Amino acid sequence: MSVFPSKSVASRGAVRIDIVKRLWSAYLRPYKTKLIYALVAAAFYALITLSIPLSFKYIFDVVILDEQNTNKYFVIMAVLLVALILRTIAQYFRTILSAYVAFRISTNLRNDLFAHLQRLNFSFFDRSRTGDLMSRITNDVITLQNVVLNSLEDFFIAPVMVAGGLAILFALNWILAVVVLFASLVVGLLLRAFGGALRRVNDTIQKLIADVTAVLSESIGTVRVVQSFGRENDQIEQFNDVSENALKELVKSWRYTAFLLPVVEFIGFLGPFAIILVIGLQIIHGMSTFGDFLAIAGIGAIVTNPLNKLSRVFVTLHSGTSAASRIFEVLDEPIAIQDSPDAYDLPDVNGTIVFEHVNFHYHKGEEVLNDFNLRIEPGQTVALVGGSGSGKTTVVNLIPRFYERSSGRIMIDGHDISNVKLASLRARIGIVSQENMLIHGTIRENIAFGRLDADDVDILDAAKSAGAHNFIMEFPKGYNTIVGERGMTLSGGQRQRIAIARALLKDPKVLILDEATAAMDTITEAKVQDALNKLMYGRTTIVVAHRLSTVRKADKIVVLKNGHIIEQGTHEELMADGGEYAELQSLYGDDLPPRWRIEEG
Repeated sequence: MSVFPSKSVASRGAVRIDIVKRLWSAYLRPYKTKLIYALVAAAFYALITLSIPLSFKYIFDVVILDEQNTNKYFVIMAVLLVALILRTIAQYFRTILSAYVAFRISTNLRNDLFAHLQRLNFSFFDRSRTGDLMSRITNDVITLQNVVLNSLEDFFIAPVMVAGGLAILFALNWILAVVVLFASLVVGLLLRAFGGALRRVNDTIQKLIADVTAVLSESIGTVRVVQSFGRENDQIEQFNDVSENALKELVKSWRYTAFLLPVVEFIGFLGPFAIILVIGLQIIHGMSTFGDFLAIAGIGAIVTNPLNKLSRVFVTLHSGTSAASRIFEVLDEPIAIQDSPDAYDLPDVNGTIVFEHVNFHYHKGEEVLNDFNLRIEPGQTVALVGGSGSGKTTVVNLIPRFYERSSGRIMIDGHDISNVKLASLRARIGIVSQENMLIHGTIRENIAFGRLDADDVDILDAAKSAGAHNFIMEFPKGYNTIVGERGMTLSGGQRQRIAIARALLKDPKVLILDEATAAMDTITEAKVQDALNKLMYGRTTIVVAHRLSTVRKADKIVVLKNGHIIEQGTHEELMADGGEYAELQSLYGDDLPPRWRIEEG
């Protein structure tokens, strides 16, 4: 389910003006100087273009037929050539300035989207589709970029050309001007009739493109699971269905476009046709000159192309504002977890963690933790044990504030974590989870990810302590080996030991191990566990594990059920109490039952 509303705000006409205003104030205004220069260049280009047919009239009627002045003819032709060169230069500056503004705006939007996504809390991504977000960052930004790139041509030059051309036509021959104006009115009526339909189809297309991107992204990300369960054909069928829906809407869109544009072009050609017809008769009857014919025909041809461009203005505008609205939907997503105005840096801590009457729910009415209370002493290892939905993963996610507790307090060394700066809080916490995703880069870069100032000696020591140095040196490029996207070129155990080296290098006071050895074979787990033991030494450690052998040596074992602590104590104490933990130990030995291995989503 998407986190965004099902109906785009772009489909509501009143909001579209707000979108344009927002684009201007937030992204276009900083480049208004370049836009002004581009407009000046565009105006100069339009002025010269409109003057060329009038120059032909003067050259033919006055200089050639009347004065028959050869010198004046060459001078005027030279001036006309210079004007054409200046027109070309103006076109260049108009194009390059428009391109700079368009590319700068798209880059700023993409950067803002990425930066905002980096700061959104986990609950947002729990409710969003990766492919949809990718589509907004790529397809929608590019759509908006193209609108800005062509805006001067479609929204300024074309209207100026049409208005200027009609003014000249009225001055030269009002009958022909009425013919061209009539064609313009017919185009406007067509746009009014078809603009709304094109807008709705365009909105649908952009949503379908996002759906295609989402399915593609999810399929690539889960290809191993798909193949392991033999679901390739189902995935292909699902993707084909989405693609076919997109195809239908594209065909529908182009059905409207294929009708509208040729009609507009036909009307545009009617103008020159009527001009030739009428002015030809006027020349025959001595009412006009051949110079009038050149000027009016030239102006008519100049006006025809901008009329065609005007026919696309509404489509372009709707496309751009629809893309902008989808972008702003992401940018408007509130950052639920951020520093308070008076937040301060968390100083060095010993690692005392206290939960006081903490309540938490992912969705309203779905309580995960209810009046949760727990105290963890400095350097203590505490294991959280519980079934699916018991709340153990929630507990460890609340400590670094990946989620915000609904009520109550969580303190580290007496500091309420809600009152300290997030960066300083998370700097004190190291996390090793079941699926430690590595960045696409070298092994050295991955180990130093949490401490960029680390030198090679520090990185080497961390890798040795994590038991990773030997297998790293087996690679031809050693620490400069590229691990690939998500570290998929490495085995699970190798990824974990690099993640442990990364945590060791960070040297946190608080350590969270969330199913760090899950789904590993016995030999690999033994190697990783040895590295974990070195990592845990002298640190406050919270362990979430599915094997009782992993938690047996913990200083305290906390058994959770439905968001409550039902038992806590050492392994020996819990076994002596004969409660649920002892019952599980007697029934399943070192391994918890399957229902206890599945983490809450």
